[in-house]
Amino acid sequence: MTRRPGVTWAPTSVPEIRRRWCDALDAVIERHSAGLITQPGTGRPADGVRLRRLQAQLATTIEVMKAETEALRDAEMYWVARDMVDVARDAAGTLPEWTPDIAAPCRNGLLCWAKPAGTVPYGPAKTATTAVPWDGVWWWTRPDGRLQVSPASRFVQRPELLEPYQVSTPLWAAHTIVVDPTRPRTEEANGTEDMHPFVSVVGAAWLLMGQPGVTETRSIHDRPASGPPVGARPSLSASTTPAVTIVELRRPIRGPHDAPAQESARSFSRRWWVGGHWRQQACGPHLGQRRPTWIAPHVKGPPGTPLTTDKVYLWRR
Repeated sequence: MTRRPGVTWAPTSVPEIRRRWCDALDAVIERHSAGLITQPGTGRPADGVRLRRLQAQLATTIEVMKAETEALRDAEMYWVARDMVDVARDAAGTLPEWTPDIAAPCRNGLLCWAKPAGTVPYGPAKTATTAVPWDGVWWWTRPDGRLQVSPASRFVQRPELLEPYQVSTPLWAAHTIVVDPTRPRTEEANGTEDMHPFVSVVGAAWLLMGQPGVTETRSIHDRPASGPPVGARPSLSASTTPAVTIVELRRPIRGPHDAPAQESARSFSRRWWVGGHWRQQACGPHLGQRRPTWIAPHVKGPPGTPLTTDKVYLWRR
């Protein structure tokens, strides 16, 4: 296994992280493709039939892997700042019914957390025997319309889990799930057997990313390279500069102790914290769909009156 220098975990590194992940997938595909080469032998006819059947299955798997790699290579890139990681995790705990097709910022994206957003099972949740830090997530809309979501880890604490793949990559999928993007997601809120706790965090992050009142975004571009390494496969044309969208927590427009004029006019004798919560907002054709909207924590009540508690439930600085 060829060792490459480590990649700094930072917004400017996301294009390189994506490139190396794709390179690792290409290496796995190349090794699998070697299994399609038929070696001459003197086995029984039944063995030949079995071999051709296995090769057909392997060829199908390789085509799927190639499609996934091309999708990752073209994924839009996001970096979620540390404060936003906390907000997304906390908001996910009360996320109501939501629809991936409405919430997702794009059909194909790679999102990296500035710090781990928790842990995820390594392998299918029902059979996994260990968990790994959750450092990113990649999703893409497949040709059949289904949404494929893969939480990913840097495997810093468990590098031995990558050894069977014989790759060196700064990010690798821990497992993959496939969902219907048009069907409202209720499994996590209801705690059913089909729930995936990480999906609520992804949904909360997607929804918050689309709310200018809670988040602000800015775009950075990959620094121009001196040229691709010899033999490297260029992921983008020379005239294209990969962009990374940084998602950060927006600073409140009003001071935390300000209150609207109409509230100040009421006969309130104290101020109080209103915790962050979700509100279903009508959207879509004929307002027939619902998009959860996050109401950020804030102080209500007339200025100058005592505050009932000094605890801020969610808005971290």
